[in-house]
Amino acid sequence: MINITHLDIAAFLLLALGRTVSADSSEAASPPFECFATSDVVRVFEDGYDRQIDRQEAINIFGLRNEMVSAQCVVQAHEDLKNLAVSIGSIKQVDGSAIISAENVNWNFVGSIHIKENTPKVQKSDLIRPAPAWFPDYLSEERQCSLEKDALKAVYLTISIPRDAEPGEYQAEVTIKAGDDSVSLPLTLTVYPLTLPDERHVMVTEWFSTNRFEKHHGLDPGDSEGFFRLLKVYADNMAQHRQNVFRLTQDLIDSTLTTDGKLKFDFSRFDQWAQVFWDTERMDLLETGFVAQFGEGRWNSTDIVLRDFRVRDESTGESKTLSGEEFLPQFLPVFVEHLREKGWLEKTVFHICDEPSNHNIMAWREASDFIHQHAPELIRLDAIESPHCLDRLEIWVPKLDHLSTWQGMYEEAQRQGYEMWFYTVGIYQSGSLPNKTVDVPLIESRLMHWLNYRYDLKGYLHWGLNAWTDDPFNEPGLHRGDGWHVYPKKDGLLDSLRWEQMRNGLQDYECLWLLQDKIEQIRSTLSERVAGLIEPSRRGIEIAIQVVETYTEYSRDPDVLYAARRQAIEETLDLDQSPRVILQTNPSEHSAVANNSSIDVHGWAEPGTKIKVNGRQLPVASDGLFIEQVRPSTEGTIVLEAESDKGQKTIVRKFRLLY
Repeated sequence: MINITHLDIAAFLLLALGRTVSADSSEAASPPFECFATSDVVRVFEDGYDRQIDRQEAINIFGLRNEMVSAQCVVQAHEDLKNLAVSIGSIKQVDGSAIISAENVNWNFVGSIHIKENTPKVQKSDLIRPAPAWFPDYLSEERQCSLEKDALKAVYLTISIPRDAEPGEYQAEVTIKAGDDSVSLPLTLTVYPLTLPDERHVMVTEWFSTNRFEKHHGLDPGDSEGFFRLLKVYADNMAQHRQNVFRLTQDLIDSTLTTDGKLKFDFSRFDQWAQVFWDTERMDLLETGFVAQFGEGRWNSTDIVLRDFRVRDESTGESKTLSGEEFLPQFLPVFVEHLREKGWLEKTVFHICDEPSNHNIMAWREASDFIHQHAPELIRLDAIESPHCLDRLEIWVPKLDHLSTWQGMYEEAQRQGYEMWFYTVGIYQSGSLPNKTVDVPLIESRLMHWLNYRYDLKGYLHWGLNAWTDDPFNEPGLHRGDGWHVYPKKDGLLDSLRWEQMRNGLQDYECLWLLQDKIEQIRSTLSERVAGLIEPSRRGIEIAIQVVETYTEYSRDPDVLYAARRQAIEETLDLDQSPRVILQTNPSEHSAVANNSSIDVHGWAEPGTKIKVNGRQLPVASDGLFIEQVRPSTEGTIVLEAESDKGQKTIVRKFRLLY
């Protein structure tokens, strides 16, 4: 007979937790550390602040082929730890032989930056903790670290799912080791049979600067080869995070005043820089610098004037200044022709002046008119703080708080055909709106792009990819980290949690777009009268509303976000399963409706499908059309049951009843 003692059981449990004990130990030792999973969209503070963080026994994530997915686990020390390290091998398919190679899996310890004062203009309830404090943000390259007793250390995981990955469930183990002790955490990855498109369906620009390459990267100013090698690191990093718009100033174009008073232009440097970004094969737009500026008093000025330009005087070899009124009429037609020759004209967006407001909007309109007069082919784009840009701007980029406040005016501009983006700037943004300073919830960096889909905003602009202070880790300064999404290292960049979650938000957008595209594909095959009733983006918007109902009402719950994301994926796949049905309602799902009112129910079903809505059989025309008005159930639901000889399915839409 086998005799199992309490000490044997204790030894077994401690082995699982990360420490073995000898059979003659008089007292079971406590484990030196433990490890648990938590959401990738929360910040884990090293000092244990907010210990109510959700703790999970395993990492469970899902994604599409060709997608980058992330996860997070946490080490909690019960004694001082040294040489803490992480390992994770290949991820293996459960019911098959497919493997996602260890080369596709990365992990990083999460480092923190010091914030002295919290972001102004933000309610205390919108902050994740009071400053001063250390806030987790950058992904460290350290392969080992030390951890004091009772401290927490977050480990951020990133998995690149190959484009040709077989769908299904995959498993691996994340092993945390310190000295002779180790703990393993199970990881399960579900790969759906959908592929994230390489093509980007929302425009994204993060402005970058090369001015401090010497300071932050240790680059010798005379090292041209090293400069372009580093510029490529930037371009590749942007592309990997789904940025598809890059900004270059016109000052890269060398201008010469000839002896006969004409201007000639050398585009060599401009083209060389641009080609670095085009070579990523992920850039869709080239964005220019500004040709106008505020008058005296800067932003507060009521005037906006064309700026001056430096040119080389051919007769003296010296540099001189020309006014914008002198320079631009000669420059703009040549610039347009050069862009046309390079095949870049339709891919270029042209700035006038940054952030015009109502007090100087009339002066801005004159400057915009001047540019359009001399280069009508250019697509104009500006970050704006005014809704009065009609006929002067093709792409409008209002700040998020203005977009929310003047929503009606901007939506009217959209209806008139103007393309709408938005921008954020942390410390100058008012109200409870998604933001990017390091002291607001991390999930907000991701929610930005749910807003893109929810409101049909075609792009997002942000001013700071790398606008670092002298010490962005210890002295992030005025902007509380909002000035950058990456951190400097000698030969490259360190990513931030916000940068990673911004990419995840852009991938979320594509999941919603895939559903829209699937509906559009079906719609294109339908009769004219049925197609006219189908809005391809409507279902994606209804799903997005679960996460971002309005600009100011949105969920910071990771479970809500991931449930909506999974719903978009699974509904896309369901449209390939018979009986295929597209259901649309007016008003949209989740709307508030009066008690006993009727919902407009309409859509399409493939031939041979019988449709019931709330128990009532609806006629289905030969072209698949069904249309009726139906009262929701007492629970506020519309329940559609579809049945054919190929199968059956149930679709539910929920409404808020007003009694």
